[in-house]
Amino acid sequence: MDLKYVGKNIARPDAAPKATGRVQFLDDIRLPGLLHAAFLRPEYAHAKIISIDTSEAEKCEGVVKVVTGRECRFRYGENIKDRLPMAVDRVRWIGEPVAAVVAESVHQAQLAVKKIKAVYEPLPVYIDARDSLKKDAVLIHEDAPNFVRLPGMEPVPGTNIANRYTLKKGDVGKGFAEAEVVVEGEFNYPFSSSAAIEPHGAIVWFHEDKTIEAWSSSICPFIVREDMAHVYGLPISDVRVHIPEIGGCFGYKSDVTIEQTVAYVASFVPGRPVKWVATRKEDLLSTLIGHGFRTQIKIGAKKDGSLTALKTTILHSTGASMDTGIHVLIACTHNSTGAYEFPHCHLEGLSVYTNTPPVGAYRGYGHQESQFAMERMMDILARKLRMDPFALREKNYLGPGKVTSLGERLWESNGDVKKCADRVRGIVFANKKKPAEDDRYYYGRGFAALMKSPKGASFSSKSCYLKFNSDGSVSINMGGAEVGQGLRTVVRQVAAEALKISPERIRVYTEIDTQFSPWEWQTIGSMFTIQGGRAILRAAEKAIAQMKRTASQVLRVDEDRLVYDGDSIYLNHDPGVRVAVTKLARGYTYDDGVTVGEVVHTTADARLPRQSNPDACGQGTMGITYTFGAQACEIRIEKATGRVLIDHFVSCFDVGKVINPRQIRGQVTGGVMMAIGSTLHEELKFTPDGQAVNPHFSKYRFPTILDAPKKQTVEFVETPEQIGPFGARGIGEHPVIGVAPAILNAVHDAIGVDFCEIPLTKEKVLQAITAKRAR
Repeated sequence: MDLKYVGKNIARPDAAPKATGRVQFLDDIRLPGLLHAAFLRPEYAHAKIISIDTSEAEKCEGVVKVVTGRECRFRYGENIKDRLPMAVDRVRWIGEPVAAVVAESVHQAQLAVKKIKAVYEPLPVYIDARDSLKKDAVLIHEDAPNFVRLPGMEPVPGTNIANRYTLKKGDVGKGFAEAEVVVEGEFNYPFSSSAAIEPHGAIVWFHEDKTIEAWSSSICPFIVREDMAHVYGLPISDVRVHIPEIGGCFGYKSDVTIEQTVAYVASFVPGRPVKWVATRKEDLLSTLIGHGFRTQIKIGAKKDGSLTALKTTILHSTGASMDTGIHVLIACTHNSTGAYEFPHCHLEGLSVYTNTPPVGAYRGYGHQESQFAMERMMDILARKLRMDPFALREKNYLGPGKVTSLGERLWESNGDVKKCADRVRGIVFANKKKPAEDDRYYYGRGFAALMKSPKGASFSSKSCYLKFNSDGSVSINMGGAEVGQGLRTVVRQVAAEALKISPERIRVYTEIDTQFSPWEWQTIGSMFTIQGGRAILRAAEKAIAQMKRTASQVLRVDEDRLVYDGDSIYLNHDPGVRVAVTKLARGYTYDDGVTVGEVVHTTADARLPRQSNPDACGQGTMGITYTFGAQACEIRIEKATGRVLIDHFVSCFDVGKVINPRQIRGQVTGGVMMAIGSTLHEELKFTPDGQAVNPHFSKYRFPTILDAPKKQTVEFVETPEQIGPFGARGIGEHPVIGVAPAILNAVHDAIGVDFCEIPLTKEKVLQAITAKRAR
């Protein structure tokens, strides 16, 4: 395709205001009569509430109201209503709200909270799904079977199993009977936090006219709106949700998280808005966390490397609520095949209630956890077969004509993992030997292939409202949340290409407001470019068609004889016969004042074609469009300390079409750094009794510039996608998926030790080196 704007480096429209600090985040918002909330959190991770004495708090200066869960009469959740806005008779994790103080200032509210006296009766605590599954385990939700839930989600009565998802493809017994080699392993991906630079926050205002207005740092305003309307018995149109600028997300600001809690508190002080912004400790413990997956995997293969069968069992410590973790578990389970075709699969995932914060979305959404296991196992299998690991992978890659675990047949337009792997291999491995061990370092190289499908619901959609102004400029309004990924740049470039006008003539929305913004489910799953881009193309096509209808009357010619070039509509065989877009934007007005045509504004939406829920075998049209990729690294391990140093990290993804080269490289390099943190450092730790060990940035170890690879190489393959705009597909989450297995495969290459869990701290590596020397 000969494209003028797509594929070019165009500056972000929000770059200057963000760099100068002039954008408005939630905590910048000030409203008349604004009140502030602070919350009491429990002493125990699991306990009965015996009593709560709020009398002293009520006497404190500036206090307007003290709220407990005594009067709470509802549960909420999009998938299963297993969440309470505030603890009622029992606390189930250390960050759960027990009571709240509403005061004139944040300081006054925080001082008063300390005066609340709560008495508890401790109960057994389960941090790990394995403990929660024991026969004598106390039920965390005794009434779980009675929760309102979507069809197909079934807790197991009498246990802490919140849901069981099973996928069957072929006959796994037959597959293992045909296998000549079998390998098994167990891998752990621990708890961590998305930990965006801006913590969660919300403002909720119950107006005197019985309407509700809310502001949130969420990426799903329309879900928040509908959930609040349902809880408070209002028409959806009577709830209005604003989303200002968002200071990062990485997953955990999707779904309804803290909004219902703030709304519950605000409902006790109608007429005045109530604001709450999480402290960093609250952001880590009282919102959503990520991961908590333990994957048991068994692979069967022929001696020539042909894969015959896969059996996966995944235990998910889903936290005190399953609502936000259920689909992460489902994605983790059916994507445990990685980038490979298995003719026979039995994949099972269990969501298990634990006394930890609820698990929700984290960049990668269930893909990196089980593909970490798969890519480690592919190296282990290759060694057992005495086969080149690249040859083993290449023999089994998914591709045209192959069938995924979900039963979806792939086509060339789904992308080419082999091309990505070949690019990466050529940079890191081909005709190149790793350095020999020296006095200070061990050296190693590692590789991982990967794939990711988008996360969506069968009804999910992206919508676009497009309006031509009288000067020919264009305004675009959508419901997608900008969280730093460069969404507005994509909107501008796709629209510019479709409308054949300069990006500078297109103004993209800066705030989401459910009263005016077109509906969108939520901005998750690396879907915006695919779906949102398609919605833009459809809206642009409608706008051009609308102008052609008007121009056909003005020029007295059939519409199919007209051509649009961005500035004018003209006659295809006589370009001199034309009418300017500026004359058509509000309908064409003749000299005598008579106007024909319409104001040019259109709406359009886009869904993923044929998306479905899983059937009785766990299969269905749930992947639809795939992004394949490969990642590899060259590392050194410091002998004296065990520290892993990354000299070179290489990534290649088949993205269909690069929209903005500079921006996409930023996405990839940033994602790699985030995953390096997960691989080598990050873990949100809890003691056996559920207390948080490191809920502060001073103790929660992030990657720093010192952990960055000396060099990052980013490459792209462009196999056009049939769904996305100009062939483009998603890329936002994919860079985190292959990092952990690539690094751990490199560690084995360096010191000959297989690690099966992360973070791989320098202490663990040094211990392995010491043990190796002792042998």
